[in-house]
Amino acid sequence: MKNKIVLGSLVFIACLFLNSCKNKKDSSLMQPKDSTSLALPGAAISDTIFAAAPEKSNAALLQGKWQHSSDTSNYLRFEQNVRKEIGMGMDKWDEEIFVLSDRCMNESNKNNQEKREKDSYISCIASDLCWYILTLDSVNLSVSYMGRGNTLTYRRVR
Repeated sequence: MKNKIVLGSLVFIACLFLNSCKNKKDSSLMQPKDSTSLALPGAAISDTIFAAAPEKSNAALLQGKWQHSSDTSNYLRFEQNVRKEIGMGMDKWDEEIFVLSDRCMNESNKNNQEKREKDSYISCIASDLCWYILTLDSVNLSVSYMGRGNTLTYRRVR
């Protein structure tokens, strides 16, 4: 009987502790100190999500084939440091070396005072073009063309 009372008390205290953490406004108490797991604010311990792999760099995420979201005839392909593009009316890929850096490296934009962000600018020096990476993940790519400021959006294709 005494064991049941002790066990019941421990369960009650654990529930109070978990409930008090759950109701805190500061969700940082729920966040792990390292990047190996993520706890959602207000989530129970059993709802913890574990990250599968460390975050990939922009250089790694860019690699592959992308299709323009509205002009489905337009494709980009990044293969190591080569940017390829093809679209309607083209019979072969346009290819050019690109540089991924913290600022535009092409002649027209290199003196701009844009904010510097590691590996956030795609520069094609030979054609004097530069794009700023707005969003990039395993599925979506959104860039702003620095010459006009228009946004181009792409989805990864296999």
